[in-house]
Amino acid sequence: MVRDNKRPSLKDVAILAGTSTATASRAISGRGYVSAETRRRVLAAVEELSYQPNLQARALRQRSSSTIGLVIPNLLNAYYTALADSLSQLLYAKGYHLLLASTRDDPEVEQNILSDMVGRVVDGLLWVPASASLELTGYLLGQHTPTVAIVRRVPHDMLDAIVFEDYAGSQAAMRHLISLGHERIGYIGGDTRYSSNFDRWQGFLNALQDHGLPADDCLVKLGSTWSEWGEKATSELLNQEEPPTAIFVASNAIIPGVLKALRQHAVQLPEDMSLVCFDDLDWFSYSLPPITAVTTNHLRFAEAAVDLLMNRIHTPKVAGEPSALVQINFDLIVRQSTMAPRRYPLLQT
Repeated sequence: MVRDNKRPSLKDVAILAGTSTATASRAISGRGYVSAETRRRVLAAVEELSYQPNLQARALRQRSSSTIGLVIPNLLNAYYTALADSLSQLLYAKGYHLLLASTRDDPEVEQNILSDMVGRVVDGLLWVPASASLELTGYLLGQHTPTVAIVRRVPHDMLDAIVFEDYAGSQAAMRHLISLGHERIGYIGGDTRYSSNFDRWQGFLNALQDHGLPADDCLVKLGSTWSEWGEKATSELLNQEEPPTAIFVASNAIIPGVLKALRQHAVQLPEDMSLVCFDDLDWFSYSLPPITAVTTNHLRFAEAAVDLLMNRIHTPKVAGEPSALVQINFDLIVRQSTMAPRRYPLLQT
């Protein structure tokens, strides 16, 4: 057979095998009766032509693609990459492939990605919302695509959600610092439009209030969850007339910039400054010094997310049924980056 540069089709397989396209389709899928000799000819034609079924066309016909979409803010955050890896393995074991996309928290990019995934007939979505507008959430509900919001909740909890115990974890980190004697504690966090950042910020503020400590606005730095923000915010804290004795960093994505700024200002951990981070990364345990952290198990989180999504795929939510909210608990891992506050002015080079 003379071949051109076009991708081989099912019709090409049928012609080479001397069958109809319907018979070739049954032989390839294993569904329906096909004689042993016919199946042999069809499979031989598949091998000779290197035929690959058009999975997208099949998905449109069957309204199922055996694919789950995962939409996250970025691939540079080590926690998200670890979470994506766990989700991929768990979904594969259930017969699904993962379709991954990053929004960089850009609402326009997010809307286009979600529309594309729905158009590809994904069987479900796991989504870290960026804009989480009522319009976008309503669109997903209207498309009847099973969707679970992860890490961040959507307004009015219109979608099922899996989140961390952000508020409680933040309070635990603060109680640890306060128990060591710290009263002037800096806070570096992300955009509080997102539920995870808001809850961690509120946990920080309420822990101060619970212990009768003032909330000094100049010690609170709210911005983004990028390393550059961590560097800028830390420098601002250190350049104050009375710098904090401890810093609570509310995201692992911020911590590299924080450490860079501390090094640039010759601030030693923990003698000059105590440091706690919400989120734990592998390298925290062997950094110098090892970093105290609120650790959240990404495998446990992934298992809960997959379980909830599979339940919604097989048993769709009925009208009026409240959305599920699952919070994954945490552990506070105390390492050598925290100690009692310094009793001397912070001298910087």
